[in-house]
Amino acid sequence: MADLRVVIADDNSVVRSGLQQVLGAVGDIELVGVAANGQEAIDLVEELKPDVVLLDVRMPVMSGVEAARHISPHAAVVMLTHSEEHETIASAVQNGARGYVVYSELDVEYLSGALKSVAAGATLMSPTAMTAMMSHSPAAVTSVAEHDHVVETQPVRGNSPFGLSGREAQIMELIADGLPNKEIAQQLFLSEKTVKNHTNRIFSKMGVGSRAEAVSVWFRSQLDM
Repeated sequence: MADLRVVIADDNSVVRSGLQQVLGAVGDIELVGVAANGQEAIDLVEELKPDVVLLDVRMPVMSGVEAARHISPHAAVVMLTHSEEHETIASAVQNGARGYVVYSELDVEYLSGALKSVAAGATLMSPTAMTAMMSHSPAAVTSVAEHDHVVETQPVRGNSPFGLSGREAQIMELIADGLPNKEIAQQLFLSEKTVKNHTNRIFSKMGVGSRAEAVSVWFRSQLDM
């Protein structure tokens, strides 16, 4: 069976690097293109004819939600993002996305099988996305369930690798989502200095020296859990 051909699009270089590492570790997935915005993703789809496209929601030039409208007739689209807004999830699905996965609920162990199911016509929803769809538009979920096989991902496992505390693991997940220290601090109601101190301890425990390396190691660790 031929490898699944995948294009990824995210405007955050750290997240792109982490995704490249994860997909590169999966033997039956071929990463054929990397984009930094929605328009670049559209151009790559026209050129490379991938099976699946992983899109971030918020990107410059053109958002992932808007890009999904252009890409979905030609390739299966999965939104891979930290955005949990109900309206955004509904808009992505209305624009043809066949999947919506929140990073903190990404189960990389089953990523290959899940993406293959999407390429074959299934719908992939992480728990947050499914809940949002149910509350925003129950009829839409019912319609999808009647016509498609719905694959619901499982939340990230509770045991933290590298001996991270619960707070450190929470911060590392947000780092992997591509958030800078300032946004992490705002989201967790911490000072930016506290987040920086946590980040230094996280990097020490993980044996890494940069955010890009930390994201790559973190994603790979999920494969081994």
